[in-house]
Amino acid sequence: MPEKPTILIVDDAPENLSVLSGLLLPEYGVRVATSGTRALQVAASTPIPDLILLDVMMQDLDGYEVIKRLKADPRTRDIPVIFVTALSANEDEYRGLALGAVDYIAKPVKPAIVLARVRTHLELKQARDRLRDENARLEAEVARRSHQREQILLCAGEGICGTDAHGHIAFLNPAAAAMLGDTREALIGRNAHATFHPPRRDVGPETPDTCPLCACLCGGHAIHRREDRFRQKDGSLLEVELTCQPMLEDGVSIGAVTTFRDIGERKRYIAEIEHKSNFDALTGLPNRNLLTDRIAQGIARCRESGALLAVILINLDRFKAVNDSLGHAAGDNLLQEAARRFAAVTPGDVTLARNEGDEFVVVADTDDEQTVTRLARELLGALAEPCRLAQRQFFLTASLGVALYPRDGGNSEMLLHNAAAAMTRAKHAGGNLMKFYAVEMNARALERLDLENGLRHAIEHDELVLHYQPQVRLSTGAIIGAEALVRWQHPRRGLVPPVEFIPIAEQSDLILALGEWVLRKACAQNRVWRESGLPPITVGVNLSARQFTSQDIAEMTGRVLRETGLPGSALELELTETILMADTEAFIHATEGLKGLSISLSIDDFGTGFSSLAYLRRFSIDRLKIDQSFVRGLREDSSSAAIARAIISLSHSLGLSVIAEGVETREQLAFLYAHACDEVQGYLFSRPLPADAFEVLLREGHALALPKPEETEPFRGEATLARLDPAGHQN
Repeated sequence: MPEKPTILIVDDAPENLSVLSGLLLPEYGVRVATSGTRALQVAASTPIPDLILLDVMMQDLDGYEVIKRLKADPRTRDIPVIFVTALSANEDEYRGLALGAVDYIAKPVKPAIVLARVRTHLELKQARDRLRDENARLEAEVARRSHQREQILLCAGEGICGTDAHGHIAFLNPAAAAMLGDTREALIGRNAHATFHPPRRDVGPETPDTCPLCACLCGGHAIHRREDRFRQKDGSLLEVELTCQPMLEDGVSIGAVTTFRDIGERKRYIAEIEHKSNFDALTGLPNRNLLTDRIAQGIARCRESGALLAVILINLDRFKAVNDSLGHAAGDNLLQEAARRFAAVTPGDVTLARNEGDEFVVVADTDDEQTVTRLARELLGALAEPCRLAQRQFFLTASLGVALYPRDGGNSEMLLHNAAAAMTRAKHAGGNLMKFYAVEMNARALERLDLENGLRHAIEHDELVLHYQPQVRLSTGAIIGAEALVRWQHPRRGLVPPVEFIPIAEQSDLILALGEWVLRKACAQNRVWRESGLPPITVGVNLSARQFTSQDIAEMTGRVLRETGLPGSALELELTETILMADTEAFIHATEGLKGLSISLSIDDFGTGFSSLAYLRRFSIDRLKIDQSFVRGLREDSSSAAIARAIISLSHSLGLSVIAEGVETREQLAFLYAHACDEVQGYLFSRPLPADAFEVLLREGHALALPKPEETEPFRGEATLARLDPAGHQN
């Protein structure tokens, strides 16, 4: 009865040894080792294991070190090793294969897979052992049993070539001839070294002392599993792994047998794994893994030279809006275009990598900050020309943050972290600029994170409140509406100004939840006022660009109106010019849905963006709001007064009403009244009020004291001129 194959199981976890032993004992002889050191001892003792199941993560020697030592020991180098591990990254698999492992089994193990893999590799080992033994026998009896040898060689899948004492090919099997791209008849009798390593025009002939076959013939030493490159008949290279065994008779070399196999596919697979682990699939740039290594190399280089190492983190501004509005395919195209433009201005000795998402990193040795600043300007300038995607034109900008070694960090993690803090500061400053890292930036980043977490909690637990600023009709002085403004009473910070937390919400996904919360709260409150018998008003709610690009705004608004029971005619949505200009077709589609709900639409802060009469004619807008910056400068700045008059005239010519915000003085009120502005809001009449205080104003019928004739007298001439067309006729 044949002996059972012996399997050595190596694992420092007793439970794993128990599971694998119980699984294999019925069919195989099992030996166990609980450490890498013990495994090396057992593997080298009799009986030599036929197969080793080796854990990777162990205390004294890990699996990688164990397999290195096994392959270095002639007694154990040919034992097939299967790694049994929970590691699954490509680089871990590549490392194991490169060290000589024949397979991987993932933990937790599946019995059927373990048995199948063990059976397969035992069969492969037995086949290799048989072939090795047969080759050895052939080497000893090649002269007497040439016919039998020829028949055996014809069946072998590996290339097998026999040479005489002078290195001439005496025989070779069909597999060898096929791999060399020639016929057996043409190859027999030729010099093996000259056949395998013919001269090349670009580098000349290879010398015999580098040829393993020549070394085997001359030195009489066997060579096992050495990698080499053979040149095929057509000139292409063949990657091979070869073994050379000298043939001796009475101690005298009579030739050698060389077996070789094509390992090109395996090397291509390993190279592909290595490339995937180091380069970004979308842009072809180095990825985070290779970037970390490049920064470490740069730090070591600059430590010796005394130079600075600049780490420039680049983040594309408003990239998420492109992804949300046009889809990820368009976003990917934009990232590829940005990568090409950055590469075009990046010097050859500078690393350009894609970090993650819409972030890129440049790593450069430098002598001073001025050089870094020039490079940063070139990177920003690379985005100056517009990009075209899906028949649309986009202007890309980026925010750059710079950290310098050794000032801002001593390792890649710290340098990237601090560059990100500087980039965030640049983005908060409006984007399209570069900032160097400063120590206080991390404190600001932590403060911002604390505010973001607090805001998320406030939204989820209904801790925000709305204040309402009255809007007054100038023809009567009566309250006809209110703008809903969100306020946050922080438990530790007190009242947090909207200017601090609204940008945080805009830059995260919180703006969607916050926007819907404000809309729902304002609609519900207006419904309460209406049911209380108060004069009906329209409540205005501000919308952000993110709400338009990241959701179906008409569907969300319609749902809120249905759930709160407020008619659409009692709601006004205030939009910014940024929303209008981002994607006009999408905006028109959305506003058509909103107008179908009878909702009024106004453009907030009109005149501060990219105002266009052509666009206004296409949009279903009901009202324009004059920004308070123009109202504030009505008397001191003639251009502000001219802009305010133009907006009023434009609104009326298009059939729109106009409201001015930020009215704080009687003089401002008189100007607007004289120029036929329809409505106003501002501290002159009332600050934003809590809901109960605003209700008192409505219930008691508070009204704005309209300007007297003597107050408007200074503006009557201007108002008359404003009503005349260029020919001098009254409008």
